[in-house]
Amino acid sequence: MNFKHLKTFITVARCGNFSVAAAKLHTVQSAVSRHITTLERELDVCLFERNTRNVKLTAAGEAFFNHAKAIISHCETAKTDTQLIAAGKKGVLRIGYVSSACAHFLPQLLRHFRQDEPNIDIKIYELTAAEQLNAFSDNMLDIGFSRPVVGGYDGRVERKHLCDDPIYAVVAQEHPLAQHAHLALDDIASFPLALFARAHAPSLFDTLTNAFYKQNIEPDLHDEPISMQALLTHVASGNSVALVPGCVRNLQTTHCTFIPLATPLYVSLEMHWLKQPSSTADTWLQWCDNQTEQLSTLMNAAGFSAHR
Repeated sequence: MNFKHLKTFITVARCGNFSVAAAKLHTVQSAVSRHITTLERELDVCLFERNTRNVKLTAAGEAFFNHAKAIISHCETAKTDTQLIAAGKKGVLRIGYVSSACAHFLPQLLRHFRQDEPNIDIKIYELTAAEQLNAFSDNMLDIGFSRPVVGGYDGRVERKHLCDDPIYAVVAQEHPLAQHAHLALDDIASFPLALFARAHAPSLFDTLTNAFYKQNIEPDLHDEPISMQALLTHVASGNSVALVPGCVRNLQTTHCTFIPLATPLYVSLEMHWLKQPSSTADTWLQWCDNQTEQLSTLMNAAGFSAHR
């Protein structure tokens, strides 16, 4: 029993005539008869009631007809799925993201991708830059949106600079610095400093602390919360000053005041992927290459800068 025999059987059953089925299959009637005879011998049943003009399915033939259709349909689906998966048009795409940086552009970006590639199942994971690095190392992530990890991705992960995020000082609304239009780093140095934990975003932490050291200022670092929302809550309830990327303004910022720096400072947002991407990641990257204008619009709306 093979697919050709099954397709011949289904065509004869639908046509009710060997010669008509042969014409539809672009073959000779003797070949059709041979396929049906081979099936009947293998199954040890009579599939058709024959007369001089037409053929009609027997009860056994009716049962086998339903099975044959299901087998052919399943095989065609398997063939299509296999081709789609190989082409990166079907499967799972695992995306990691830093929530504070991506919350205002990623949902819309993913929505547009799903419209264009409905057979790709997107799984999203909220991960810090360090957690994304580990996930890439364990082959648990296809695409990542995060801050740079200096040296961490060398040889394993490709990167694309997306935009730059201006750094803001954050203070409580009642803080002595809250009414300033701009703040210099030496204005901040006399107050306790809170920064997002270095273990989770080393590039961000080092960019901020190095800015102090380049001006020969020793920051009074007191706290390193492990979430941006916790950082804002800490600032809103005390006398600390935090330095954060501008995208953090999109979080719950009640009782916080954001103040630009007198000397602008920026931190990058990048997209990362494995050097040998999965087929679905390859589809995502090709799709993104055609979305430059849309991505720029989404970034601008989220408050990012094309600084670089």
